[in-house]
Amino acid sequence: MINKKSHIIRFLLLLLLLACSVQDSRAQVSKNAQEIWPSVDAYYRIVPKFRLYGTVGGTKLDASSYTDGAIGIFLDYFTYPFTKIIRPNHAEGLPGKFLWIRAGYQYSATPPSSEDPFKESMIVTEANARFYLPFKVLLTSRNRFDWRFNSGDFNARYRPKIMVEKDLRTTYIFFTLSGFVEYFANFGNTAVNRFRTQIGPEIKVTRFINYEVFWNHQYEHPPEIQTVDAFGMTLKIYLESKKNKKLQEQKAIQQK
Repeated sequence: MINKKSHIIRFLLLLLLLACSVQDSRAQVSKNAQEIWPSVDAYYRIVPKFRLYGTVGGTKLDASSYTDGAIGIFLDYFTYPFTKIIRPNHAEGLPGKFLWIRAGYQYSATPPSSEDPFKESMIVTEANARFYLPFKVLLTSRNRFDWRFNSGDFNARYRPKIMVEKDLRTTYIFFTLSGFVEYFANFGNTAVNRFRTQIGPEIKVTRFINYEVFWNHQYEHPPEIQTVDAFGMTLKIYLESKKNKKLQEQKAIQQK
């Protein structure tokens, strides 16, 4: 138990240090971008079926200071109870990739000097199903529920998302091109529902580090929701425990 706690503490400290190292990249942003979304994500594989995921990010209006920020910690569980029956060849070829369940906590807040301050605690639960389409295009279908506590009020939100990914390679780099559509359905207040689309590449920098840039567009939903174009950048760190490394090495030996 002590070792597990120390791993979690080191994981959070690393995440915070990396968040502080993210530099302002406004020079890369198109003139049409209204918001900038920098973030750092870290993934820590405990054992093959369990992974710890943490994120730190913020929202920055173009040519102004940050308007809000968020930090979250989540636990992922990988399984494939149904896809092994429906598509046995795919499930056997990529075990553990076809369904994962996520649960965790996220805290969001505005700076103290904000004109419209808020603090929000949110419990997140979601299930992601993944399938391969022709031409090795990976499809992910997500069903996510946000249980939100904001200034003493409680409300819930459903966020379905469909995402496609394609791995591509050149002589010098390996990257993944992805895009998705996502809908925010707020229970009890449909006026603030919103629809977003996103596209961008994720570039493999080293064995443990990826860097993603993307363009996100939010469609107008009068009278509450306005059109927003955002440029985002995410530094992604992938780590694993010594126990997981040993299990993977033993599995590789058994397969020989």
